Amino acid sequence: MGWRETGIMESRLQFVVEVLRDEETMSALCLSYGISRKTGYKWKRRYLEFGPAGLADLARVPLQHGRATALSIVEKIVALKEAHLAWGPKKIVARLGLDDPQTVWPSASTAGEILKRHGLVKGRKRARWHACGTGPFAPAEESNALWSADHKGWFRTRDRKRCEPLTVMDAFSRCVLGLEALNSTSDAEAWPVFERLFHEHGLPQRLRSDNGPPFASAGVSGLTPLSVRFVKLGIALERIDPGKPQQNGRHERFHLTMLPLAKEPQQDQARQQAAFDAFRAEYNNERPHEALAQTPPARHYVKSPRQMPDRLPEPDYPQEAAVRKVRSNGEIKWKGGLVYVSHSLIGEAVAIEETEEGEWALRFFNTTIGVIDERHSKLRRRTALPNKQQNGTAKKGGEV
Repeated sequence: MGWRETGIMESRLQFVVEVLRDEETMSALCLSYGISRKTGYKWKRRYLEFGPAGLADLARVPLQHGRATALSIVEKIVALKEAHLAWGPKKIVARLGLDDPQTVWPSASTAGEILKRHGLVKGRKRARWHACGTGPFAPAEESNALWSADHKGWFRTRDRKRCEPLTVMDAFSRCVLGLEALNSTSDAEAWPVFERLFHEHGLPQRLRSDNGPPFASAGVSGLTPLSVRFVKLGIALERIDPGKPQQNGRHERFHLTMLPLAKEPQQDQARQQAAFDAFRAEYNNERPHEALAQTPPARHYVKSPRQMPDRLPEPDYPQEAAVRKVRSNGEIKWKGGLVYVSHSLIGEAVAIEETEEGEWALRFFNTTIGVIDERHSKLRRRTALPNKQQNGTAKKGGEV
């Protein structure tokens, strides 16, 4: 059909206004205005770069040409990019603005077009989505490809205080990275342990756990405050199937090895932690391991090259995604209604994108947490992606 019969320029401007209002998806608006998504994104891009004048039809002269931006500014943008190849247009424009605040610098999108014309910007790879789901799981081929974590099961120290051992193991080397005497399975107690381990050893690619606290919740997203932090750090989540501890087999066998520690508890938590530390040191550095040709695990472990950042990163969603901030009640606004997502994501930005199947998938960073059921205005859990898409070739059955 084409644009509504109220004047082409007026319709285009009204379309862009509705797009920027962010109350409807690009697909819905394009359908309403009778245009393709490609055309919709074109007018949005032109408006952001040139204002209302960018919505006018052009004859033969392209919207972007060599004299659109002063040559001196183009040269500075290109020079700064060549000096910092990892910087994107936003960082380049921000840096130029700091160095010379008197100059009116172009927008980040215009700077991006300039860099494209000079061959300094590669096409953006679509982010790989990791589902919060179950296996089959890929094997660990190197150190830090996979960490496994679990609470062994509580016992009481001799002063009658509860002890909840938290164990963290590198699946490839069998090296026990953490063995902590905690008071509970809460997020508040677990996160300082992982924060310290990440600073000491770097970040793993994946982390496998069961479906209990503090790693997972019964909600549709399956997220907890702890797992939200993992996702922010780019750690893919793996959850074993309920009742299938063999999917975390190496970790379960380690728990059997440390069973005598629970049967002979120490006087208090401090002494219990000292006993755990001594056991972990002996296990990692002295005890021969049959699966490692009778050598100790520490000989096979190397630190991760992925360092723990000073602060948790912010998400970088593609321009075409509909971004929503999770409200104080755990809901997001979507197509005039409200959809509950997760209390663990309150205050966080999530993205909604249309899949090839025509569904609206909701993700947090690179982790898909569900699909929006438009008919019932609710989020439903999405099954795990095929493991070959997530982590390479999977080993069916799940033991690592």
